[in-house]
This record gives sequence, structure tokens and C-alpha cells, in this order.
Amino acid sequence: MQTYQPYYPQMNNYNQQYNPQQPYMERLAGLQQFQQSLQAQQPQQPQQQFQQMPMGISGRVVPNAEAIAANDVPMDGSVAFFPMQDMSQILAKSWNADGTIKTVIYKPFVETPSNLSTTNEKLNVGLSDDVTQAFMQRFDDIADRISRLEQSMTKPMTKTSTSKTKKEAGEA
Repeated sequence: MQTYQPYYPQMNNYNQQYNPQQPYMERLAGLQQFQQSLQAQQPQQPQQQFQQMPMGISGRVVPNAEAIAANDVPMDGSVAFFPMQDMSQILAKSWNADGTIKTVIYKPFVETPSNLSTTNEKLNVGLSDDVTQAFMQRFDDIADRISRLEQSMTKPMTKTSTSKTKKEAGEA
């Protein structure tokens, strides 16, 4: 009977039994030869070149919004920041998927001392003007009722007391 040679002669390394006594370097050399033979069989594919992103924030200081050109905005999807020279605002620009540039404007909020005092007063009170007005209306209603009650108590009660006395005298 005739013996046939294997179709993939470089795959003979798989047919060999694992021998733990085999030195490490020999096993490594066999593995490298196997990988090289696999690479020789496969067609060479162009390796993809990955462009490394520069570290930091892209953008520049501009005198006005019109000074920003479309070329100043990176086309890799990142955001470029353009602070105004007078620090009145910061423009953040990036490209959208549809080919337009998206602009987000950040404006500073400067808290003045007068704003601080009104904020502290509101914190001390803790109630809005509507709630305070509702309480004051309720207090006014209560004060009116009390004053009417005081007036009714100071009126002479002779008419009501005499009728009660007559009824009590008639029953007895």
C-alpha cells in the first residue's frame, strides 16, 4: 500500500505529540515556523495605519466668530474651542455627520455682590413671593375675624340676656 504525503506539510507540527520535556526554545521556534508558514499561505493584506490623535485641546483665541474658518474645525469628530479675546464667550465647534458645523456657545456668568445679597435674603426667607402672599392673606382673614369677634363681645348684651332670664324665670 502506498503512503500519501499530507496536503499541508507545514501542519505536521500539530501531529506531533506535546512533550513537556522539550525545551521551551525549541517549542517556541516550532511555533514561529508554523506562524510564518500560515502567513505565507494567506494573501498579504495592507495593514491599516492608525493616526494617533494629538493630545490637548484644539482651537485658538479669536477676536470674533467670523474669524473662525471651516478649516479650523478638526474633521475627526473632535470639538475645537474658540475663546473670544474679550472672554465674553467660548465657541465650541464640531462637524456633524451631515457635513454641517455644530456650534455651542458658552457664556460666563459673573455673580455681582448685589446678586449675592439678594440670594442670601431669599435663602433666609426660604419662601417664594406667592407663598408669602398667601400666608399674609390668611393672616389678614384671621385678624378680621378676631376684630369682629371682639366687636361682638363689646356690644351690650341686654337684649339677649333679658330674654334668657325671662325664659328661665317662666320655667321655674
